[in-house]
Amino acid sequence: MAKPTQSGFINDSSVIPKVELSIPMPGDAFPSSVDRADAQGIQVVRVEYDETNDSVTVTPQAIEKGTTVRFKNPSGGLRIAFLSPSGEEMEPLSDTELFKLAIGGTYHFRCFFTPVGKNGEISPENGGVIDVLPLRP
Repeated sequence: MAKPTQSGFINDSSVIPKVELSIPMPGDAFPSSVDRADAQGIQVVRVEYDETNDSVTVTPQAIEKGTTVRFKNPSGGLRIAFLSPSGEEMEPLSDTELFKLAIGGTYHFRCFFTPVGKNGEISPENGGVIDVLPLRP
């Protein structure tokens, strides 16, 4: 008589410990809600002050043409002023205003940060840059 085959698995749940099989994902695998468009299709562009380099970090760095955006500083208030090709500042936008990026290109802007709990604005030497894709109008 042939022996029954054994699988090597115990069929008694009291002996087998429950194991969580979740796999940790790197932080960049899923962008935070601040990096995605909200329910109304408004893309939040995070603009942060880099005190060490007196510069600005912009996330995301590129947006599709026709996207409506809101520029936000997660650490306080923000105003930005786009620069014309001659370097002149356009009318500043506050972090509560929506702005439609309608024409492709690379856009430079100055930033004015208001840290939470502080008076006055910080305007770094180096401003921000955002690409509107495709780069040609």
